[in-house]
Amino acid sequence: MCFGEYVLYKGNGGTYHINSVEPIEVFYNVRTDLDKLQYAAHIAKIVEDVTNENDVSYNILQLLLNTIYTISETDIDKELILAIFKLRLLSLIRIFANCYRMCKLWKQRKLNSL
Repeated sequence: MCFGEYVLYKGNGGTYHINSVEPIEVFYNVRTDLDKLQYAAHIAKIVEDVTNENDVSYNILQLLLNTIYTISETDIDKELILAIFKLRLLSLIRIFANCYRMCKLWKQRKLNSL
């Protein structure tokens, strides 16, 4: 895993190619521990699943980088890190706000039907 500044160019057929990369953080300890790599890859997959290509998601990127950095550089329980990541991600994609509104509407409908 590597976070860096990538320079891309659009080739024939509309595909993008990497012209150059300047690494910013390489998360070295993730590469040396399979358990850390497993959790980091799982977290990256979750982010891939909840975001769309070309969307501006700076808050989600910041959460992803901070989480992988914590996995890489600390010995904190990885299940705890994963749980905190999921809760913060749900907050960022506004799942909690939607659940709150749905529960409120459900209660109002239930009261109105009595």
